[in-house]
Amino acid sequence: MTSIKGVGIDVVEVRRIEQALDRWGDAFVTRIFTVAEDERAKPPHARSARLAARFAAKEAVMKALGLGWRAMGWREIEILNDPLGKPTVTLRGGAQRAAERQGIAAIHVSLSHTRALAFASALAISHPSAR
Repeated sequence: MTSIKGVGIDVVEVRRIEQALDRWGDAFVTRIFTVAEDERAKPPHARSARLAARFAAKEAVMKALGLGWRAMGWREIEILNDPLGKPTVTLRGGAQRAAERQGIAAIHVSLSHTRALAFASALAISHPSAR
């Protein structure tokens, strides 16, 4: 039987992402996001809100894992979409090892944003045999 191993939620002000883009540009993007995440955030008119939603999702995943950003790299958590548009999570490196140690089989995420705020929630699910 599967069980919930962790829950995370986060909200980000889109303006903060806009400010980071204005101040650091591509250096900010390449430090936080994968190339595929950046591509998904285009076109330019919605880029800040879409990046903010992915940033919130990464934070929510860290919370669902019970760890902070110091325990893993931002790019070790990748938030993309499946062919139907459903957000997906791919873990690598320290994030993947943390999930494995806890018996987490999958993390489900939900994203939303307005012009001002981006929201995300994450639910970490155990392997069927894990307790």
